[in-house]
Amino acid sequence: MEPVHLALAIVCAAANLAMAAVLLVKSRGGTTVRRIFGRPQPLPRLRAAMYACIGLGLGVGWLVKDVFPPHSTGDTVVFNAVRILLAAAVATALWSAFRYPRSVPGRAAR
Repeated sequence: MEPVHLALAIVCAAANLAMAAVLLVKSRGGTTVRRIFGRPQPLPRLRAAMYACIGLGLGVGWLVKDVFPPHSTGDTVVFNAVRILLAAAVATALWSAFRYPRSVPGRAAR
């Protein structure tokens, strides 16, 4: 793995896991967080799960993929685990997006 890829994988994993930690700490076990980065955060635990899945799937998956030789059992297991984590991240992102849609300025609420 090239040094640039290694740095990108570490930054991706660290940033997403840090965001998940911030959401969990700010929620204090509740179901809403007032504001993080200037935006309200509904469903903070669901969003934390999404960020954890993205961080583990992209960052850690990218780091671990070079441990096993191509087309081996370990490589297949890592590939499938990363696919499951990223699918879970997409599912949680869509769930939170459709549950709390953003309001568009200038449009009346229905």
